[in-house]
Amino acid sequence: MKYIISLIWSFIFSAVIVFIVSSILGTNGEINTLRDCAILAVLFTIFVALLDVVGLDKKREEK
Repeated sequence: MKYIISLIWSFIFSAVIVFIVSSILGTNGEINTLRDCAILAVLFTIFVALLDVVGLDKKREEK
């Protein structure tokens, strides 16, 4: 369940990043923002999953 929530938040985050970058660089007539957002969202979710596997989750640190 946490990966689905992570995917939703990463899609929102990637949409903001793609919007900012396309605003700065210009689009040059290319409309690929949805594809770029989806790719970034999946990459961010994979990164979160890898951090979870490695054990860098600070909330679950045992004393």
